[in-house]
Amino acid sequence: MCTYEIKDGVAIIPDGVTKIDRKAFKGCTSLTSVEIPSSVTTIEHGAFEGCTGLTSIEIPNSVTSIKDHAFYGCSGLTSITIPNSVTSIGWGA
Repeated sequence: MCTYEIKDGVAIIPDGVTKIDRKAFKGCTSLTSVEIPSSVTTIEHGAFEGCTGLTSIEIPNSVTSIKDHAFYGCSGLTSITIPNSVTSIGWGA
């Protein structure tokens, strides 16, 4: 269900995007990393759900909200950087 381009395992999220859509990368097992532009303020419900190949992610200071299940089932995720700008983290994120 990948709604953004993935090239060589890297998610391409265009600058200017303000939120990563609900379940945008759900089940994208080929996803290994993602670069989130500073225009993004919200990571929606289940955005990366089931991305078992995703190992680390760095969330930019522009993000203020991470919704429910954003990283649910990301069994390969070993490192995540969440800045102080995030004021809301949903259940099961």
